[in-house]
Amino acid sequence: MIFRKFLSLFLLCAIVLSLSSCSHAVVSFVEIPEYSSDVYSDEDIEAAINIVKQNIAEIEDRWTLLELSYIGDEWLDSYQDWADRNDADEVIVILSDFYISYFSDNPTMGAGQKYEDFNWILVRNEGEEWRIVDRGY
Repeated sequence: MIFRKFLSLFLLCAIVLSLSSCSHAVVSFVEIPEYSSDVYSDEDIEAAINIVKQNIAEIEDRWTLLELSYIGDEWLDSYQDWADRNDADEVIVILSDFYISYFSDNPTMGAGQKYEDFNWILVRNEGEEWRIVDRGY
């Protein structure tokens, strides 16, 4: 009985350590709160969210993505200059919450820190895919 408890605890620790030391982003279990928009369809917003997830998975080292959310229609006018500067018709902003592993080598983001409402600004022309033009606070 004691051996089984020890073995279970050992396996649990091994799993936690292996996940925390992964050298890639964890984007599988992302919470996406409900949203509504009079400007964009659900498919438009989902496409932007998927671009952000893909970018984090491919580029960011040792991030655990917690939540992605649409900023809301009421903020779009504040970001329209991003579309204008990038010769695009439309802009959308996705907010992200994520955790950076203690094992991260990223010199600009604090290891072991949680970030909330981190902006991802995406633009596109009609009929094209979203593209990320900026991120941060």
